[in-house]
Amino acid sequence: MTLPTHILAGLVIGKLTGNYSLSVAGSILIDVDHVFSYVKNGVLFKPKKFLQTVFNKDDPYGDQRFLLHNVLVFLLISGVVFLINHQIGFVFGLAYLSHLILDALDNSDYFPFFPNKKMNIRGPIKYFSKQEFFVMIFLGVVFLLI
Repeated sequence: MTLPTHILAGLVIGKLTGNYSLSVAGSILIDVDHVFSYVKNGVLFKPKKFLQTVFNKDDPYGDQRFLLHNVLVFLLISGVVFLINHQIGFVFGLAYLSHLILDALDNSDYFPFFPNKKMNIRGPIKYFSKQEFFVMIFLGVVFLLI
């Protein structure tokens, strides 16, 4: 899913938990592993290639959804944060989980146990599409109604 969709999910969780900053951060910081891929593959400072990469549902390098998108890493990080502070750990873990769920719903490659690529989840929602736009609208409406 795209950044606005993750931000809206974080806002919904923030409204439910009362901690907007942590919820939004937890829902978007997971994508920092994309930046490592962009640097490693030399596209970060090439605007045309960068935009082609960002708006493409396929991952041409196979490493954009890297370790932070791994379910076991999610459990480890969320568990450690929860042990340090239960309230922060709960909010952060929920936001992190929302990110993983949204990524599993789009039709881009998602390997939940990366670097093991035996299981590839491709959801029903097309990446950067009208379908995703409707998910964004839905999350926005939920945010306004709760």
